[in-house]
Amino acid sequence: MQGVTTALVAFIFFCVIFPDRVKNKTQYYASLGMICGIIVLDALGFMIGASAFRVFVYVAIALLQIGAIVLLFMSAGGISWMELRGELGNAYEVIRRGGEEKEVIIPLTGQVPKRKEEPVEPLERIPIDEPPPSQ
Repeated sequence: MQGVTTALVAFIFFCVIFPDRVKNKTQYYASLGMICGIIVLDALGFMIGASAFRVFVYVAIALLQIGAIVLLFMSAGGISWMELRGELGNAYEVIRRGGEEKEVIIPLTGQVPKRKEEPVEPLERIPIDEPPPSQ
């Protein structure tokens, strides 16, 4: 787990050296805060030796690392949450289908495409509040 934190800190310093790589500073600073939280939680995990607390710290650090990776990715790419969600949805569709293009169904030679059903005429409205007309 500490190797991931080391890579995140290295990327933070890379962005300090080359600030033009950061397209969204808010996401960059949020990831910096997450990495600082990772370091504090790691220190607390070593200070407090209870095994239940160490398990909590381990899981919290893992979640913070995932969040920091996503935020650094978004800050360097200059994309928002909605754009990332759309891109991941498109990637899922491509993986599911196995190609970049949408599937086009071409009828076999000689087959005629099915006709669309004609719209159904609306039925006559019968009011139920009034008594039926007497005959």
